[in-house]
Amino acid sequence: MNWLQITLALGTQEAAEFETVLQAHGAVAITYESQADEVVLEPKPGEIPLWQHINLVALFSIDTNISGLNEALRVLDAEVHERLDVAFVAEEDWQQRLANHTVSAEFGGRLLLLPKIEAVAQRVVAKAEKAALYLEPGLAFGSGSHPTTRMCLEWLASHIKADQIVLDFGCGSGILAIGAALLGARVIAVDHDDQAITATRENAQFNGVSEQIQTLTLVDWGRDRSWQASEHFDVVVANILAAPLIDLAPTFSRSLRRGGSLVLAGILDHQASQVMQAYPGVKFGPTVAEDEWVCLAGTLA
Repeated sequence: MNWLQITLALGTQEAAEFETVLQAHGAVAITYESQADEVVLEPKPGEIPLWQHINLVALFSIDTNISGLNEALRVLDAEVHERLDVAFVAEEDWQQRLANHTVSAEFGGRLLLLPKIEAVAQRVVAKAEKAALYLEPGLAFGSGSHPTTRMCLEWLASHIKADQIVLDFGCGSGILAIGAALLGARVIAVDHDDQAITATRENAQFNGVSEQIQTLTLVDWGRDRSWQASEHFDVVVANILAAPLIDLAPTFSRSLRRGGSLVLAGILDHQASQVMQAYPGVKFGPTVAEDEWVCLAGTLA
C-alpha cells in the first residue's frame, strides 16, 4: 500500500493545533522532526518536549480528500502552501527498518546485547550459553551504540565476578548496571535524572535483575553517606564526562576498596591525562580507545 505524506514546517507553538486538524482529517501517523538537529536534553518523566523549529510529518491513506484537508489547514494559515510539502511514499517493511537501528553485540565472551524484540526467541539460548541483556534500540548513550558504552561493557564482561558490589554512577538506561548484575554482581545505580532512574528500574525488571540492582537519585546518594563509606565497592564504573569525573575523584577513591577496579568513560582522548591525574592512588592500565573516545581502567593501590 502507498501513502500520502504531508510535511509541514512549524514553530513549536503551532504544533498542537495543526496536529488536531490533521488527525481530524484521517492522519494515521504523525511524527515530529527537528529542522536543524536541535538537541533536547533531560526531559522530566512523562514530558514530551519539542524543538523550536519542527517538521510535522503526517501519513494519510492514498484516497484522502486532499482538497478538504487543504481547506482546513488554510483556516489556520492562509499561506500554508508556502511551508507545505506533499509526497507519495511506498509501504516499507517497518520491522526491517527497526532492525537496521538495533544493536546486537557480544562482549567478553560472556555477555550478549540484544534488542528487546529478540527477547522471546533468545532467552532459552542465553540461559544455556551466555547472559543476554535486552534493551530498546535508539538511545546513543543507553543502547550500546556509543563507543563509551561498548568499551565499558567489554570491561565488565571481561572482569566482573559473582557477588561483587558495583557502583554505576550516571546509570542512564541502566545498561551497565544490568550487564554487571547479569554477570552476578550486586549493583548500586545512581543518576541525577529521575527519568534515568525510571528507565533503569524498568529495564532491570525486563531483564530479571531487579533484586540485584538498587537505584538511587543523586539526592538520595548525597543524603545517605553510608554509600560513600570507605572501601564499600569492588568496582566503580562511571560513563559520564571528564569534568564530573575529575570532581568526583575523591568520592570514588574513598568508596572503592583497596585492590578494587575503577572504570571511567565519556572521556575524549585529549582529556585522558587530566582525568588520570585526578586519581593519584589508582594505577591505570593501558588506555582503550574507539574513535575519539577513551576508557580508563585501573586498580586502587
